[in-house]
Parts: sequence; structure tokens; C-alpha cells
Amino acid sequence: MRFTAIGLLILSATFKITAQDLHYSQFYLNPMHLNPALTGIFRGDLRVAASYRSQWKSVPVPYQTFSGTVDWKTLKRDVNLLSVGFQVQHDRAGDAAMTWTQVGALAGVAHALGESQALSAGIGLAIAQRAFDISKLTFKNQWSGDLFDAALPTGENFNKNSGLAPTLSAGLNWHYGPAGARSRLDAGIGAFHLNQPKVNFRDDADRRLPARFTVMLDGTLQTGEFTDIVAFGAAQQMSEAREILFGGGVRRVLSPDVAVQFSLATRLGDAFIPAFQVEWFNWTAGLSYDLNISDFDVATNKRGGFEIAVVYRTLPVPPVKTFKSCPIF
Repeated sequence: MRFTAIGLLILSATFKITAQDLHYSQFYLNPMHLNPALTGIFRGDLRVAASYRSQWKSVPVPYQTFSGTVDWKTLKRDVNLLSVGFQVQHDRAGDAAMTWTQVGALAGVAHALGESQALSAGIGLAIAQRAFDISKLTFKNQWSGDLFDAALPTGENFNKNSGLAPTLSAGLNWHYGPAGARSRLDAGIGAFHLNQPKVNFRDDADRRLPARFTVMLDGTLQTGEFTDIVAFGAAQQMSEAREILFGGGVRRVLSPDVAVQFSLATRLGDAFIPAFQVEWFNWTAGLSYDLNISDFDVATNKRGGFEIAVVYRTLPVPPVKTFKSCPIF
């Protein structure tokens, strides 16, 4: 009876996930996944980031997700900023090795509102591919009555085992960051798969990828010479699939170039997420773990997802006294 319950849970989870994009617990270290308008919105001139997530490893077939991004500021003129970036994402899950791969480019334009605020808008264009390996699946028609025979026809009709399509995204963001202080805040909205691309495995089917809408907040409040309070939250909606994640913690500055951060978050109805982050000169590294609290813990025994994120930024050189720069950029 227990194995039947586990099987039903895995099957139901699989159907739900087909309507979802990738997701990360440390989304604040992978911001362009939630909003193209965050392209170029960081301290420095160049940013390279990577995230890796291994989810439900205790289930026979775990879910593995990877994301890599690079973005940089290409043009600064008075109170305006132009930035570009590139992003690659890959996910693999299930017995059929179902994969989701997306490679694309992003661009963002920001306009400073005084010395501590800026508005930005961003767009993205990517090529997305969904694929699976039918050789890894078995079907009832391959049961001869006495034994399983992989040489028998499956009785299934697949025109192809992969689908490829372009996908469009856009976003808006408000950034607050006073000069000379560690306090900052980003608040924005994003929209993905605006063209609802057709990515399916049968030519006679018209299955389209639903649009994904996001809202994100990420802030730091300097409360002392060496202490900051951090808070973050994100909500995503894609067809009937919904995710709400929020949390907060404490950041402690150990030296001008070193800081550590501890936080605790929750994904409503799904997980508690403790996280630890280290900032060392130009580098930031974060580690988190999802403690599963959903009905799926029948199969996972509360073991959810391990996630690691690494970010590298080139920090700006202080301007000479005769040169006036916009503090927000």
C-alpha cells in the first residue's frame, strides 16, 4: 500500500511540473531568472553567476537544475545605463530523462531618479527546447505475458522526441540604493513566455507553454556599523501552478571585503529553507537546503533540495575627484 501511495504522488507531481518553469530557492542570487529588468542592476561592471539545484534526491529519479548567466554594463551616459546579458538554463527529471534547455540574450535600460533611485526595463529573447528519451521508458505492450521484451513495439506514436521554439520575456524594476550606505531595495515584476510558444512532441497537438508572471522583492537594511537585516520574497504564477517564497535573515560585516549572511525562508505549502552565504572580495557563494513539508514527504522523508549559487562581480574603480559619476550606477 505504501508503494502505491508513493507511485501516485510521483505521478501527480510529474503532471504538475509539466506546467512549471524552473525554480530556485536562492532566487536573489539568480535575479534575471525572475526579471529581465535586473540585467545590469548590481554593484560593479561585470557579473557572472551560476546556480545548481538537486531536488528530491531520495526519490528514485532526482530533479537536477542548472543556470548560468553573465551580464555587464555596456554604456553609461549621464543618468542612463544600458546593460546586456546572456543566460543558459538546463533541467533534467524523471525516468524518461525529460530535459528543458533554454539559451537566450537579455538587455536592460535603467534611468536614474536622483542619486539613490533608478527605474529599469528589460527584455529577453531565448530559444527553448524540451526533449525526452523514449528508450528509457517501458510500456504494457512490451509485456509478452511471461516477461518484458524491449524489442516488442510500444504501441505509442511519437512524431518526435524534442520540441524547439523561441520565447519572449520582459520586466520592470525599481532600485533604491543611497550612496555611502549598505541599504538597498529592488522591487519588480516580470513576464516570461509572452508568445506562449508551442513546444510539444506531436505535430497534431497544439500544446503551448503558458506565460509565467513574477513579482520579486529583495532588500537590505543597514542597522549598525557591522550588521544588516535582509528580507526577500517572490511570487510566481504559471497557468494553475503557483509559488510563493519569502524569508529574511541577518548579514554580518566582518571586514570591508568579507561578510556572512544567515537566513531562513519558506515556500508556502512546500518547504522550509535555511541558507548560508559568504561574501569574499568580488565573490559571493550561497548554500541552501529545502526541508520538504508538503504531502510529498511520504516519498522524500522531508529531504527536499540542495542548492548552491556562486556569483562573481568586477568592482568599480573609485573615480578621480575631477570626474563626476552617477552614484546609483
